[in-house]
Amino acid sequence: MDPISLCLLAAGLVKQIQAGCDLYREAKTQFIQVKKTADEVIAIGKEAQGFFTKLVQFFSPAPAKPSSPAASKPAAKKKEKFVEVDEQQILNDVVARLIEFFHIQEQLAAHIREEEEKSRTVYDPNANLMEAAIKRVRAQDQMDQLVVTIREAMTWNAPPELGALYSKVFEMREIVGAEQEAARLAQESIAKRKRWQRQQREADRNLKIGASLLTLALIGYLWMWLLWVQHARTL
Repeated sequence: MDPISLCLLAAGLVKQIQAGCDLYREAKTQFIQVKKTADEVIAIGKEAQGFFTKLVQFFSPAPAKPSSPAASKPAAKKKEKFVEVDEQQILNDVVARLIEFFHIQEQLAAHIREEEEKSRTVYDPNANLMEAAIKRVRAQDQMDQLVVTIREAMTWNAPPELGALYSKVFEMREIVGAEQEAARLAQESIAKRKRWQRQQREADRNLKIGASLLTLALIGYLWMWLLWVQHARTL
């Protein structure tokens, strides 16, 4: 997948993270109760958009109706069970979106490393160097801005739980990232050493083949010279 497409996917995830942070902040600061359904817990984006609509519907008084035996049953049907917002589920969903965002970020970093390695080792006369450079720079700038957006959503005017979660996640990500970078460099070093050893074996084999051919040539030359000397003596 090209860098621009990866950034578009990442931007969609960031919007979901923002929506989850907004819903969590509203639940913490306004003590709002909403109907707990699977769609409302999982689809945080839809929950954030319809938040105030649910709030108005929940606290608006029902219009007065004449009491009658027949009307009592519909009133019983409209009675719904409301529970408090599942804050842990909201945090879990934010974390899930963060994990997806980090995966896309790693894909972009791997793509950029691959393209840089290809540009150093493979000559392509048809390559558009300016286009490749612009795509890399633009994609990296967009990804950096998305990281800033996540930090703002989880720290600015947000409950302390979100700020603490942001700090812990990104601190752990730095640790894991450093470990993975060290592992990647180690693997690259091993691969380069194996490639060098393979090239050395090929060079040694070619040298042996060359030496063998040269030896055969010398033997053939000496043999012809001996034949010439023997023929000269018989004259």
